[in-house]
Amino acid sequence: MENSHSASPWQTLILQSFLSLYQISAKNTTSRDYFQGYDFVFEFSEAVFYVLVNEVTAEVSQYDIDASQVRVWRKDVVNQLMKRHAQVYSSNHSLIDRQSPANADKAVYFIGLTSLTIKHSNNQSRAQANSSLHDVQYEYGSQFFAEDCVLDLDDEKSILQIFSLQNFSKILRQLQTPADVTAFLQFHRSHLTAMQSFDDESTLLEGFLQSSDFYKKALQVQQQLVDNNLLEQVEPRLLEIMHASTPASIEKVSADIIKKSDMWYKLFNSLVQRYYEAGAPLPKAQVELLVDESLYTCASLVERILDYKYKDAQSRWNGYIDHQPSYNRSGCHYMLVFYAQYESSPLSANKVRSNYQDLLAELNAHLQEPIMEDLFLIGVEHRDSKDSVNTEVMIDIFYQSGCVINAEMQRLYEQLAELKSQS
Repeated sequence: MENSHSASPWQTLILQSFLSLYQISAKNTTSRDYFQGYDFVFEFSEAVFYVLVNEVTAEVSQYDIDASQVRVWRKDVVNQLMKRHAQVYSSNHSLIDRQSPANADKAVYFIGLTSLTIKHSNNQSRAQANSSLHDVQYEYGSQFFAEDCVLDLDDEKSILQIFSLQNFSKILRQLQTPADVTAFLQFHRSHLTAMQSFDDESTLLEGFLQSSDFYKKALQVQQQLVDNNLLEQVEPRLLEIMHASTPASIEKVSADIIKKSDMWYKLFNSLVQRYYEAGAPLPKAQVELLVDESLYTCASLVERILDYKYKDAQSRWNGYIDHQPSYNRSGCHYMLVFYAQYESSPLSANKVRSNYQDLLAELNAHLQEPIMEDLFLIGVEHRDSKDSVNTEVMIDIFYQSGCVINAEMQRLYEQLAELKSQS
């Protein structure tokens, strides 16, 4: 069995997912705040992933491969990764013994990714040799780590969580966001440490989406918002999920959340492409913040957008404003401005695009207890599509970081709000 040094499968995985936005360069990972020696490092708002990879090609002379042989190869691939992780992790003793000031508040996950390829080595031409390379599709499951490759469970935070390349790609495609992938990794790690049985990682992913764990962060943040008087109450559907007795009762809600979050990403990707083609790309820092949002918040934004069809004619004519807090980070807030059909309205598309700073400044003044870290204005435009049956939706995005304002400015904004309410 030989190890391939080609990084292409891993680079493809990174480039085809959100990971490319958050990869820390090798130069930057030399900082004392990061573990050294890992193949890839990804840092998000609330977590850091340290990744080791192992791509192995096994040469065989026959086309019929015994399943037991594949199991042996899988075991060898994983053992190599586990041994390497133990060496690399222990060599970072100085970071283990102290709290890193830069990311002490972030969860840390160690991930091992494996790729196994079968190469048939019969006498053949180069073209035939290339066609005889076959990627092995496989997963692990709890039994593998209980019998074939026993994990060291003494330190939960240092466990290497191992996935096949194909399986991890599936996880990234389905969960789409750093926040939700991080939540799944915690779910996966807790199953390993508690020695809870699961057939394979795909089955565990399905179980995650049908469990209250998928919604824990949203519930936690909503409770914080309620405590800070920024939300009247925790959403009833979240409370129902937390008290649901069967996965089937949660499955329908999760399917709806994923469907609506897919709609959000279509809108968002269209915006990114449109801005790029116009020569004014959305700043990378803003893209990172938006992609790091949770599926639950993305679905909630789409629900606000879909509510437009139920609004009365006057609201559509004059335009209106709606609000959506982030249910992933309590310090992030979204203002949705539904553009007016009446071009002279202060909420017409052209006027909002010209004066969005004023709207965000007013929002910042309103949200002072506590101060928000990030404020987004999402402009929403509904247009009749060419087929005259459906409605085309386009969005704009504007950003301002939250900041403290003094008492005098606060009074001025309160007076301005009062005048607007009287007009």
